[in-house]
Amino acid sequence: MAVINAVMPAVGRTSGALVTSSSAVDERISSQIEIIHATGESGTSTVHIWVKNVGTSTLAPLDRIDLFFGPDGNFSRITYGGPSCGAPCWEYELENDTSWARGATLHITVHWDQALQTGVTYYTKVVSPNGTYDSKLFTL
Repeated sequence: MAVINAVMPAVGRTSGALVTSSSAVDERISSQIEIIHATGESGTSTVHIWVKNVGTSTLAPLDRIDLFFGPDGNFSRITYGGPSCGAPCWEYELENDTSWARGATLHITVHWDQALQTGVTYYTKVVSPNGTYDSKLFTL
């Protein structure tokens, strides 16, 4: 009886941890994003990034996305600022849905604190709230 009383709580904790871990892995597997296009115009400080949810999960909250942007090798994290934010910051709009569900495209507008330059390669990385990510290099 003493052995059962000692072992059963440990088994219960272990199975609970496995269920939680399995759920987190399932969520990451079912959520995927893809940067489908990133662009800007030389001499301006605005960058447009389109990101598609190609996974099966709806991703939220969108203001918890981590966005990295800058010249390749010299990028930094850009904070979310919402509509009409002051540079450097970013805002977003969903273009073809009311939530970032499978197949929906998120249009991110980056307001950078420097003018974009022709011939410079820029790096952008978008990390969803649950850790899935995609990155892209583009040159003006």
